[in-house]
Amino acid sequence: MNADYELFWVSGSPYAWRVQLALGYKGVPYISRRMDSAQLAERSPAFLHLNPRGKVPVLKTGDAALYESVAIIAFLDRAHPAVPLFGQTAQEHGRIWQRVSEFENYTRDLFDVEIIRPLLRGHAKDDPEVMRVSAARAYDALGWMERALSEAPYLAGDELTAADIVALPNIQMLRRVAARPEAIEMVLGLEDLGARLPALGAWLSRMESMRGYDAAYPPHWRS
Repeated sequence: MNADYELFWVSGSPYAWRVQLALGYKGVPYISRRMDSAQLAERSPAFLHLNPRGKVPVLKTGDAALYESVAIIAFLDRAHPAVPLFGQTAQEHGRIWQRVSEFENYTRDLFDVEIIRPLLRGHAKDDPEVMRVSAARAYDALGWMERALSEAPYLAGDELTAADIVALPNIQMLRRVAARPEAIEMVLGLEDLGARLPALGAWLSRMESMRGYDAAYPPHWRS
């Protein structure tokens, strides 16, 4: 086990999951430092020393600590370039960062703020019509991904890249919360994205068979 890397993470955090996927896909060993939600809420001085923002993931390497999931993936890609996630040419590099930015800036927040958080916090049924409008907006936000995946197997082309790893956990989280009884009762229609977005559905199947996926799958989701 390579003691140079320690990863601090929480099961089910899509941002920590991104880094676990990148590590697994690249075949980079690390020491797992799983935290529970109570530990994270306490934000011990030792953890705040690693990340003053008090959030996971954190990758400790030697005496330094990195946080912010995409920054960690970029670091790993520079440190372990044999399995590239940000391309090998300038054009590929720019295309991948474009896709990462599209997901982060125009897609992810809609899921997190308007759908995932209300369902996780028990507020979704306060206004079912608003939730249905948000679900329709989610499909609109996924439209660019469906178009991209209709033209190529992965978001930035023919190879799996950081863009796919960044997007996958948030979409899997969306699918998970959309399968809750209250979401089904409100007819959000997000539990089976592949039925309306077949290219996205095929991509999800490919991503679920990627190297490192099973090892990174949130442990508490298996129960």
